Amino acid sequence: MWWIIVLVLLTGSLGLYIVITAFAALFLWEAPWPIWAIMAFFFVLYLLFGGPNKMVKGRRERRMEKKARKELRKRLAIEKEQKRLRDMNHIRVVAAVIHDGNGRIFAAQRGSGDLKGKWEFPGGKIEPGENCEEALKREIREELASEITIERHLDTIKWDYPDSRMTMYCYLCRLKSGKPTLKEHMDGKWLAKKDRFSVDWVPADRCLLFKLGLY
Repeated sequence: MWWIIVLVLLTGSLGLYIVITAFAALFLWEAPWPIWAIMAFFFVLYLLFGGPNKMVKGRRERRMEKKARKELRKRLAIEKEQKRLRDMNHIRVVAAVIHDGNGRIFAAQRGSGDLKGKWEFPGGKIEPGENCEEALKREIREELASEITIERHLDTIKWDYPDSRMTMYCYLCRLKSGKPTLKEHMDGKWLAKKDRFSVDWVPADRCLLFKLGLY
């Protein structure tokens, strides 16, 4: 009986079924030669499957693969939920790239929110019933107490934050009247070409600088 136990250990669950079949064969053949034939068959199986080490390794690999699939499903579920939240919180904003005609652009430092302290092009959310240009002129009046002339549309930047999606419509502008008076920002400055990256821009505005070569 000991050889049967050894063979079961060597061949795993497959060996159990084969041993049962072997017992049936022994009952059919009442002669000693089937025993040797069965032992030879198990020996071939042992050689084919590489012994217990290979089978243990296979089980370990299957466990790791199962764990990897579970982690992948979890990560995909998180990404799906984040996308759903971003789609629900889709924000449309406008931004004014105000230049002075001498190569300088105006940047303002945020005074509140998650990105407080970072620099941006002034602007804000588009209110219901407004088009982009109306919203931009209103935002500049509210933020800088100034009137602007919108020269042209520069680009549209789409940016994903962890819980929101932003579409930013960017326009090249000049001051029409008044000089920038900060009403909501911590600080503001005119930046020459060589100084464009001397401040810490919010990601979407920095992307605009690179994309249009405004540096």
